[in-house]
Amino acid sequence: MTALLSPEVHVEDDAPSYRPRRRRRRLSPARFTVVVVCAAIAASTIYPFVFMAFTSLKTPRDYVDNKLGLPIPATFENFVTALSGDLGVSFVNSVIVVGAGTILTVILGCMAGFAFAFLRFLFRATLLRLIMIIMVLPVTVLIPPIFKVVLDLGLVNTYPGLVLLYVGLSLPAGVYMMATFFMAVPKELVESARIDGATPWRVFRSIAVPLARPAFITLGTFTFLGLWNELLFALLIMSSPEQRTLPVAITLLRQSVQNPTLVQDAIIAAGLLMSAALPFLLFILFNRQITQGMVAGALK
Repeated sequence: MTALLSPEVHVEDDAPSYRPRRRRRRLSPARFTVVVVCAAIAASTIYPFVFMAFTSLKTPRDYVDNKLGLPIPATFENFVTALSGDLGVSFVNSVIVVGAGTILTVILGCMAGFAFAFLRFLFRATLLRLIMIIMVLPVTVLIPPIFKVVLDLGLVNTYPGLVLLYVGLSLPAGVYMMATFFMAVPKELVESARIDGATPWRVFRSIAVPLARPAFITLGTFTFLGLWNELLFALLIMSSPEQRTLPVAITLLRQSVQNPTLVQDAIIAAGLLMSAALPFLLFILFNRQITQGMVAGALK
């Protein structure tokens, strides 16, 4: 009787599962045009880097015979020739100067941005607008006064002179970026900390700094990339061969080679590739943090 009331139903485990297949969307003419344009833009962006890498792996004679061909056989003589000159010292100079300038810009920009966002003082809005005006000034307008100040202070051909110059050039954008980020932070967090008796320095250290970590990395990365490729002021301030930065050394690399009879484009390509290696590695390491910082700033 029980068997009749509750019959067992056997389900085969190997029964085929029917899933609806996704229909492929046909590539419309408009979509095809967008794909072709994006592919062309990507190729135009990647090709110079590939050409520079292939050129750096050729001998000067191979480069003259076939500029667009593959580096067969590949050689690293160009890197040895570039490093045998002043390029290695210039690389160290760039790391010291650009690294110190980036760290100071991030620290001072964060502190100033926090002050503009959460502290109340006279002419706060006016100073922030003045910083925005300084950001849009052409750099060439600042050359005479900057060089006069650096010369009067005796900081020509010194690391502190170029570091302070880089901080002064990068700080307005850093202050404005961090101030914009901190202004989007909920005021309730700061007010609750103040009610609990936290000082402004405690609020900055315990609340503002942890929240602004993506903005720190974004600001530091873009500041480093901008200063790493800076040529004008480095050439103006650092006139001594022992104090030159990497962009200046690469610019003057053609004059420093021993054999000027051969075309030295392959050696210059090797120097450019070494110069691009560190920024490329930096972007690969902090790609996710940079994206988070930019998205956070856009959303806020």
